[in-house]
Amino acid sequence: MRTLRDIFLAAALALGLPTLSSAETLKIVADEWPPFSGASLPSKGISLDVICEVLKRAGYQVETEVVPWARIMNGATSGQYDVIGSLFFDPALESYLTYADAFYETDVRLVQRSGAEHAYTSVDALRPFSIAVGDGFLYQDEFDRADYLNKVVVTTTLQAVQMVAHARVDLTLDSVDVVNYAVHSDDPTLNGRVEFAPGVLATQGIHMAVRNDLPNRDQVIQEFNTTLAAMRADGSLAKVLKKHVGP
Repeated sequence: MRTLRDIFLAAALALGLPTLSSAETLKIVADEWPPFSGASLPSKGISLDVICEVLKRAGYQVETEVVPWARIMNGATSGQYDVIGSLFFDPALESYLTYADAFYETDVRLVQRSGAEHAYTSVDALRPFSIAVGDGFLYQDEFDRADYLNKVVVTTTLQAVQMVAHARVDLTLDSVDVVNYAVHSDDPTLNGRVEFAPGVLATQGIHMAVRNDLPNRDQVIQEFNTTLAAMRADGSLAKVLKKHVGP
């Protein structure tokens, strides 16, 4: 049976009126992870731009902020933040977050010094090499669990790529979008000194997630997914992405 809210929503959508969700302001956060999110990036990066555009079209008001990851986790569990962006899927977070559909995909690849002859064939084949990894970063399930590898923990992707360029480690890895941003925008001296090794470790979706104790969590997720699908179909999602990643 249709409820009064269902009837109102149908009429509002037909007339182009705000829905019931429009009175609510969602607090959206992401950490510093260019080009997906960053305080100095246009529209604060790919993730926050897409998430805000989708949620606004779904009838929500939004506020955004870029903050450190530890603060995000504290804010999500305390109810300070409603939506978290720039996420790979992580089952460990599902105890307090619900993921929406991915709005972008990125390949995770190894980075080597230019002219090196590494290639990704399997995680086990990486045993002989030193590999710079971000503290707490997710890359690919099997790699993340591989405590037998020689992993050198660093703070940022840029630091990891610089270590490869200066032969302090053999390899690093990350999203190709993140590595390209680090090389071309953060430290152009790295151009020509590093390159992607052949092979792809994983193709990861970029998601937003809603805290589980948000009273209308399911509604937010459903409306985000429905609106995202409509934007993908009519080409408007591609237009938002093009501002950040080009054709």
